[in-house]
Amino acid sequence: MLSSPRPVCSAAARHFLNARRRVPPAATVIGASPRVVCTAAVQKQYASLAPHPCPAASAFSSSLPYAHCPRPPTPSFQQQTLSPSQQPQPEQHKLHSTQPTAEAVTASSAQQQQTFYRRELPKNLHSFTSKTGRALFKECVASGNAEIYFSLSGNFTMQSEPAFCGLGSLAMVLNALTVDPGRRWKGVWRWYSDEMLECTHTPREQVREKGMTFAELACLARCNGLRVVARRADTVTREQFFEDLKRVSASEDVHMVVSFSRKTLGQTGDGHFSPIGAYHPGKNQVLICDTARFKYPSYFVDGNLLYDSLGEIDAVTGLPRGYFILTKGEAKPLSLCRISVGELGEHGSADWTRLAQLFTRDLPDAFRLFPAYPADDSNDSAVGTGATTATASVTDDSITAVLRQILSALPTASPFIISLQPPGVDLASATQSLAESHETDVLSLLSAARSTPLYPHVLAALGHPDLRDAFPSPPPSSSSSLSTSHTPAAPTTPALATIFLLAAPTALFASLPRELRRAFEDFRARHSLPALLAGEVTRLAEQMDVLLNSFCKCGAGPPHRGH
Repeated sequence: MLSSPRPVCSAAARHFLNARRRVPPAATVIGASPRVVCTAAVQKQYASLAPHPCPAASAFSSSLPYAHCPRPPTPSFQQQTLSPSQQPQPEQHKLHSTQPTAEAVTASSAQQQQTFYRRELPKNLHSFTSKTGRALFKECVASGNAEIYFSLSGNFTMQSEPAFCGLGSLAMVLNALTVDPGRRWKGVWRWYSDEMLECTHTPREQVREKGMTFAELACLARCNGLRVVARRADTVTREQFFEDLKRVSASEDVHMVVSFSRKTLGQTGDGHFSPIGAYHPGKNQVLICDTARFKYPSYFVDGNLLYDSLGEIDAVTGLPRGYFILTKGEAKPLSLCRISVGELGEHGSADWTRLAQLFTRDLPDAFRLFPAYPADDSNDSAVGTGATTATASVTDDSITAVLRQILSALPTASPFIISLQPPGVDLASATQSLAESHETDVLSLLSAARSTPLYPHVLAALGHPDLRDAFPSPPPSSSSSLSTSHTPAAPTTPALATIFLLAAPTALFASLPRELRRAFEDFRARHSLPALLAGEVTRLAEQMDVLLNSFCKCGAGPPHRGH
């Protein structure tokens, strides 16, 4: 009579054959069962120490006529006692368990508790889609106080990061005002998104971690070609705020972005930026188009409560919040010059700390040692063409000495802290006209700088032996399609130095003797500059002001970002 077939484990059989052929065992796979003792083999005083991935291995081991492993030290018991970590686990041949463990369920629950799906809107606020919100909006439309909503809603975008409320609000307004960014978004399209908004003083990673301050957003808006009226809560009355709301809501091309505290509104969190979509003067209700859709919907809020939230102090700057009135400016969004923060050192912070000390303390202290000049209007030949009466009593040598002192203190690795901005469009076949337009504007800017009364004095200062080698003067690229062969290219270095000095902080010249200070005030008067040059100087001056205040460590208080 034939005996019943014995169950054979393929893994055990493979191990047995490899042992007969003296093939080294493969490395133990993570998750494989520990070595177990076969009960049937113990009855024959033999033990199988092979890794058995399934229970069928014990029957196969018991059928072997000889030992294939060393004898166990104590074979007198039915099953060798193993430590808990060595005990075989049931269903070990299953690579993946179908039931989650208790630890996995606990971890999943804990993770679920750390995430949120929106927040409940406080009772004092009316959701835009609620019955009350829809009624308020219809009345706003009927009274003509929701005109700004349509251009805004057509470009409404949720902020892409939890701290990108400022960038999201600005991108929405820029698109609503049909501002061409002059640089590619994706594919062949030029468009604004909050991920592409970045300025010298506000690296995107810093904004992603900490958000933006009031002054930083104002500067970023100007850098992208908007005309900005920034009003902090302590500088405007409640009535003026309501009048601005009426004017903005009834306009099609004037937008308002409010910087307010969520706490005052009864919401979670604190500082937040969002644009205004409508205003109901009769019921004093303001529509906030909240960029954080993942947290709160758009809603109507009482105008008095919103004004109170603007006055809350920002913990970063120690100043109240406020609002911006934004319109499309004449300047192009892509600036022609940029501040070379990235070239000044690691993260730029250390060098700007040094420059802040240089501009606000070291150089002003040195200028206090300059001798005073008597008011002598007879010295008319002291300055070049374009000089005013205030500069008549000041000699060329004194002006050149001041400029030489400033320029010699600057880092030579990045001359004059500014450089020319390359075109922002990188698809030559589709954007050749934009690249040529940008080049034309750059050449016009350099030409405008050379036409200022300050330029001859800068040229004389750079001609000094101490500065001639420190700041070489390479000409513009000879491959320019706009350059002519019969006109020699003028050096760009003196022009860039002039632009820097026109945009330098006022504190740099504050300690000069009176006549010298007045001379530089006349040189730097922006109303007398060509429009293109004045726009670039204004941008650079504001960026420099934010950077210097960000890294300035003067005074008793701790440094803070922006104002």
